[in-house]
Amino acid sequence: MKITHIILLIVIAAGIAILATSITDASTYDSIASAKAKPGKYVHLIGKLDTANGQKIVYDALTNPNYLSFHLVDSLGGSTKVVYMKGKPPTDMERSERMVLKGKMTDSAFVCDDILIKCPSKYTEEKAQISSK
Repeated sequence: MKITHIILLIVIAAGIAILATSITDASTYDSIASAKAKPGKYVHLIGKLDTANGQKIVYDALTNPNYLSFHLVDSLGGSTKVVYMKGKPPTDMERSERMVLKGKMTDSAFVCDDILIKCPSKYTEEKAQISSK
């Protein structure tokens, strides 16, 4: 084999390795039921804050500033407790329409690594201000 063939094979192998590792990061949204069916696997959940039945956001900066818990409900009606151990709640979390949570399901709760919130009222207010000018 020529040197160019060997180099080409190494480049192709590296490309396949990069593609294989990036596929594991690409994830679709899971329902709470499907996340409970695969505990310990990294998933993305989408849902909204569950405020029914007196569910509240639990965060006390004096006791433990790195502990946040709340309940999430998805579009299929599934509900779970969410635990976030990386600091205070995101701004306007209570007013958000939807949240995307990244993390792993355990026996008792969804342990979240990242919270992304979507607050559509921000965008509709800006739209209303633009159209009124």
